[in-house]
Amino acid sequence: MPLSAVLPRISTNVRLAAARWLAPAYAGALAERLFLTPPRPRLEASALDLIDARSSHIVHRGRRIALWEWGWKSREAPAVVLAHGWGGNAAQMRAFAFPLLAAGFRVVTFDQPAHGLSEGRLTSAVDFADALSALAHAAGRVRAVVAHSLGAAAAAFAVARGLPLESVVLISAPADFVGYSHRFARWHWLPEPVRRSMQAAIEERYGVRWEELEIERLAARVSARALVVHDREDAVVPWLHGLRVAKAWPGGRFMLTSGLGHGRLLREDAVVLAAADFIAGKSAVANVAAAAVPAPAPLY
Repeated sequence: MPLSAVLPRISTNVRLAAARWLAPAYAGALAERLFLTPPRPRLEASALDLIDARSSHIVHRGRRIALWEWGWKSREAPAVVLAHGWGGNAAQMRAFAFPLLAAGFRVVTFDQPAHGLSEGRLTSAVDFADALSALAHAAGRVRAVVAHSLGAAAAAFAVARGLPLESVVLISAPADFVGYSHRFARWHWLPEPVRRSMQAAIEERYGVRWEELEIERLAARVSARALVVHDREDAVVPWLHGLRVAKAWPGGRFMLTSGLGHGRLLREDAVVLAAADFIAGKSAVANVAAAAVPAPAPLY
């Protein structure tokens, strides 16, 4: 990691370490703000990559959410929403647009709250889920969602809370928010009392306990078909998270790739085509994450 990326983190960690001794309550508030602040965007993709899509916006909780749409002239066509993850932007999802257009769908993508051209400074998985639901309502006739990383976890949460979708494609989806917060705490030298204070503050802010975001809890309330895609070399969200998500989702399908890491899946032809075919109903993807149990199950 370059020194220019390490020094700001060390500076932040020193401030947190000092605050936890001098003002523990302030340390918790500082950690909460840090946890809810997206990283600075990378320059891998930008709004210029969406120049061939129609741009517009919706207002969600007082913030303008930037969105782009392909195939917008075909208002009667069903829509698919593309949702990026933490620290990403709408342009990262561009590769999925054209296979879906060819399959007869409208395609809508957007910058998550506090990301890209959308307004806001702080955000969370709950905000992601709420923004997705608001966008789906505005777009009309949304049949499916393709979502990446934290956007995938938020999509699962939105479906569990009643977003009516036929299918979802969840790419590099995390299965464990509390576990991530422990990694965040280690990364920023936070002792467990400060981490717990941070978690409690975020739960109070959004009115949702983190346990409610865990896929094993959500699975009983979902009915959409799901394809879960993960890469074996994902260093951000280990691939076993994806397997947990697929196994928990009723009838979930699992596609494991290799050598693509956390982000390159979004540009991989095999992943893009598998997602489009799955949504279009042309393919169910061969491997079921968990064998279906006959209903009612036979007695042995």
